[in-house]
Amino acid sequence: MKKSRQKDDYLGYLFGGFPIIVLIILLFIPIIYSLYLSLFDTTASREIPQFIGFKGFLNLFKDKYTWVVIRNSIIWTIVVAFFQLTIGLFSAMLLKNPFPGRWFIRGLIILPWVIPGVVSAMLWRLIYDAQIGLMNYFLMSINLINTAVDWLGLPKLALYSVIFTAIWKGFPFSTLMCLAALHTVPYENYEAASIDGANEWQKFIYITIPSIGPVLRLTLLLISVWTFNYFEIIWVMTRGGPVRSTHIFPTFIYETSFRNFNFGDASRIAVMSFIIVSILTLLYLNQIKKSENI
Repeated sequence: MKKSRQKDDYLGYLFGGFPIIVLIILLFIPIIYSLYLSLFDTTASREIPQFIGFKGFLNLFKDKYTWVVIRNSIIWTIVVAFFQLTIGLFSAMLLKNPFPGRWFIRGLIILPWVIPGVVSAMLWRLIYDAQIGLMNYFLMSINLINTAVDWLGLPKLALYSVIFTAIWKGFPFSTLMCLAALHTVPYENYEAASIDGANEWQKFIYITIPSIGPVLRLTLLLISVWTFNYFEIIWVMTRGGPVRSTHIFPTFIYETSFRNFNFGDASRIAVMSFIIVSILTLLYLNQIKKSENI
């Protein structure tokens, strides 16, 4: 009996220890190495990295493009996450009630989410094209614009054009989450509210939102983490341009490290990004814990 128990313990250590070792190799070692590199000046012109300590972080904040990246990352994350959740919620409410062809619409609305990010980015880059894009053709046909607009070539429009694409691609996930949550709200609550004279808006505010509140908060935090780390759409559509006007943390890190070969600055930016994502992740885990206690 004792030997059998020891054997089970060894198997537990074996199967439990292997994933931990893989996690350490793939996650913690790169994080520690990035922290190490962030303390050095490692430009391509310098053969031997020079230790500069935290001076590199101070210099990073003096660079105007760092603040552009921070501003873009905040705008990108907040706007995309907010509209993905909002559109997802209202589309879920429309898809909740039966109507002819609902099964087809439910399947169709998932398509943007399941299409690979690179494919979506290439598709929308063609749509936004100033010469042959459908966006200009459509807006000119309804007389909203008179001349073709270079949606991805103008710094004032490029970021918001990419944001629109990200919202289109990601809102079906929110739709699925909200639709599943809406089916858990007891119908008797709506009947009681109708008897009390509540209108549809009051039912939405006082019954629907409180009932699915935990799911909404979880979805919002999860989308925020994903959006903050998103890379493909911006890189394929604009590569951070024009004039670095669409760079966010992941694209800026990639350009700084693998195109400019400035691994020190890239590591410092990655450390900043890691801290922000860690905060969002802690909020996400805390929300899961609260939801489990409800």
